[in-house]
Amino acid sequence: MAPSKNIFLRVVSKCEELLIFWENENSEEAVDLSSHDADDEPSLIEFPSGESVFTIIIYLILLPFNLLLHLTVPDVRHISAEGDPRSNVVTVAFLAVVMCLLWLIVGSYAMVSSLEHLADLMEIPDAVVGITVSAVGTSLPNYVASKCAAQQGFGNMAVSNAFGSNTFNILVGLGLPWTLYTAFGTHGAPYHGLRNEGILNSVLVMATVLVIFIIFMVASNAVMYRWHAFVFMALYTLFLVYAIGQVYLS
Repeated sequence: MAPSKNIFLRVVSKCEELLIFWENENSEEAVDLSSHDADDEPSLIEFPSGESVFTIIIYLILLPFNLLLHLTVPDVRHISAEGDPRSNVVTVAFLAVVMCLLWLIVGSYAMVSSLEHLADLMEIPDAVVGITVSAVGTSLPNYVASKCAAQQGFGNMAVSNAFGSNTFNILVGLGLPWTLYTAFGTHGAPYHGLRNEGILNSVLVMATVLVIFIIFMVASNAVMYRWHAFVFMALYTLFLVYAIGQVYLS
């Protein structure tokens, strides 16, 4: 039996009221979040008054680097959206992304070069330094990005960033330089100068962990639990033991 016209109109009216209420709540929450992010986030060069001595020492050590970032990277948290939002907001945001990428390149090159010299001085194989200190250092930006995305409720973005960055590193970060060098740097001669040092095994381990992650997601209906993190931390520890052992035993 179909409802009467009056009942139908009342149901539609209630639905419209709920939609209006939901839109108002979301708009107010967005305004509060934007004002909170812009006002409460400290500047990179702001002195940490009232903090511990250790925090102040770290601030003084990092001040030259933070000053460079402060002067060269636009702060997108303070972009004014008044007037035409397409005029300068997109331009400033795009410039900030480009400058961040440039500083990541500079920082990564400096870190890798420093670790190579440190490994030579300490007589440690480059592969051991690469899978420990270098891997942690280059993964910190991905960790920060995933953490920020997860805290804002974008769980899919956080997980996709973690796996997408590693896939990009393997396929493009390694594949593109090797392809360009073998195509143009060797003048057509065969290239056998690259030392493997367990790279193939590391790629296979990463692919296996990716398959395990997909199985976990299917089994848990795409919901991540704390015990998932413990499993992956244990797998990473086992991988470090295996990789370092392979380097010293080979």
